[in-house]
Amino acid sequence: PDMKMLDVNSEKNKVVLLVHPMLSSAQGMKQLLADQMGNEYRYLIPDLSAHGEAATIPYLSAKRESEYIYEYLKTHQIDELDLAFGASLGAVVLLQLLNYKDIKIHKAVFEGCSVWQASRLHEVFTRKFFIYKHRRAIKNRSLAVKKIVALYGETAEVMADNFIAMDEDSIRHICHDCAFVELPSLSKEEQLNCTFSYGSKEFDLIGARRILPEKYPFAKMKIWNGYQHCTKLTSDPLAYGDMLKNEMITNGI
Repeated sequence: PDMKMLDVNSEKNKVVLLVHPMLSSAQGMKQLLADQMGNEYRYLIPDLSAHGEAATIPYLSAKRESEYIYEYLKTHQIDELDLAFGASLGAVVLLQLLNYKDIKIHKAVFEGCSVWQASRLHEVFTRKFFIYKHRRAIKNRSLAVKKIVALYGETAEVMADNFIAMDEDSIRHICHDCAFVELPSLSKEEQLNCTFSYGSKEFDLIGARRILPEKYPFAKMKIWNGYQHCTKLTSDPLAYGDMLKNEMITNGI
């Protein structure tokens, strides 16, 4: 299927790709980041399968999602991205996009990106957790909204509805992808253009601290002190957008 893609300010030259986390959507990312970052960029914001406008398309794999994005870029003659940003599941998808060497990504920023490579335990735990929460959310929407609001603020109602609408197979595939991440081979130059950021209180930081220095020694790592998974992004989107704009200016050097 064709990827559902928000293409904002298509006449602008600088191109920014924003890939949303699990339970969010293209519309969510537009409101959270693109609307804050201003009109000088062209924003490409996909809806991953099982999310947003693509809610009825089952999510199969991060690799498949990155193929959809790649095909969209090629079809629209885009071979350069000034910035590519992915959060959580979106970050895992963005990692797969780095396998396509004919797309030049000047700066890649990953928020809360799992880098666990073969963590069966992680997969089993997250799958049980999400499927249990999913079934509870279907039974009691208002409780689901309340819990997600506590973590992610006002956009939570939409996130809860996205979660309820999602099929269980998609949830299983997402949990698998976040425990069995295929890390692409990156040259020193490509690594220098990558920034991996994490909340100090999140589980994925444990794996990142161990795996990233070994796999991508030249990539930058940022820790958001006192924050949970992706909560820096949702609680302070204005500052987050400024950080992304600065990343483009410094351009990895």
